[in-house]
Amino acid sequence: MRLFSFRLGLLLGGMIGYILGARAGRQRYEQISAWSRNLARSQPAQQVGAEVRQVAGRAGKVLEDKATEGVTKITDRLHEGDEGSSGSSGPSGA
Repeated sequence: MRLFSFRLGLLLGGMIGYILGARAGRQRYEQISAWSRNLARSQPAQQVGAEVRQVAGRAGKVLEDKATEGVTKITDRLHEGDEGSSGSSGPSGA
């Protein structure tokens, strides 16, 4: 009987601890969530976000220009190879 009482007490204690912990955990989650939403909506965060988007846009433009330049160089070299191969069917001359 004593073992049964111990197990029942342990089980009830565990359940109560779980419930209280889950409530406390949910409250803390809500606090952190509200804090992060407020931070994201703040003026400094909005300014940083705008600056990051501008820098990313400029970097994307530079990357696009470099890629276009590289493709143009490769295309020009392929066309030069075709002109110098006197009637061959491809750039390899085969």
